[in-house]
Amino acid sequence: MITGASNGIGKQLALDFAARGAVVVGCGRSIARLNETLKEVRRASPSASMIGCDVGNAEQVQGMVAKVLADYGKIDILINNAGIGMRRPFVETSLETVEAITRTNYLGAIYCAHAVLPAMIARGRGHIVNISSVAGKIGTLNMAAYCGSKFALNGWSESLYHELKPLGIRVSLICPGPVETDFNRDFRDTVPKSPSSLFVTPEVVCREVIKAIEKNRFEVVMPRRLALLSAFHRHMPRLFRLLAQRRFRAHVARPEISRPQKSDGN
Repeated sequence: MITGASNGIGKQLALDFAARGAVVVGCGRSIARLNETLKEVRRASPSASMIGCDVGNAEQVQGMVAKVLADYGKIDILINNAGIGMRRPFVETSLETVEAITRTNYLGAIYCAHAVLPAMIARGRGHIVNISSVAGKIGTLNMAAYCGSKFALNGWSESLYHELKPLGIRVSLICPGPVETDFNRDFRDTVPKSPSSLFVTPEVVCREVIKAIEKNRFEVVMPRRLALLSAFHRHMPRLFRLLAQRRFRAHVARPEISRPQKSDGN
């Protein structure tokens, strides 16, 4: 079962797993795009299906998982891929936007895992793959809401790993840098721009997902340059922040903030 299967990484995952003989069930919010994905997936996986579902809605997730278990009897692999993001100074970001990002990127994965785990635990097997980001390991300028959701996803994944491994259920965390999808194209040209050498393709991400499942790897960070940068950040955080601040400072502008007027007597 793959969330966010209507485009980008999710669609590529659906195609790649179908090509390997898997029965694929995908979900997403765009029915039209899901139907387009399903046409392609069914060429290799005739029993595949796509379900309209907003993973940020716990009731919709519970209904979807109940339907999948009723129709197919089991879920071997859950891939939490659905995600949204933006690049904007935090103080200029509405709370509604922060909440939407958190619901999809973090709570969506929690809702899906919480719904599928009882059946996995009963069988004593299963694999949960969480598609995160290097932005969940390194805080990035003007992406506080997105980074916050991914940092939360990373910490939750590690805790879940320790809880579930003794029960026969594996957890993998995939942390790519910028990916060549519509998700990133929307703000690729906003500052500070990511170097083109840090971008990876959906095909590369999907290859690493499959490898992580086959080899029972917990964490994969890609590309290699960002894996090394993450290691630098982990081992020398103060120096890393100093260097990062030098790079980011030129892109910080004082925002225009409207202050509430004080009423008389207060």
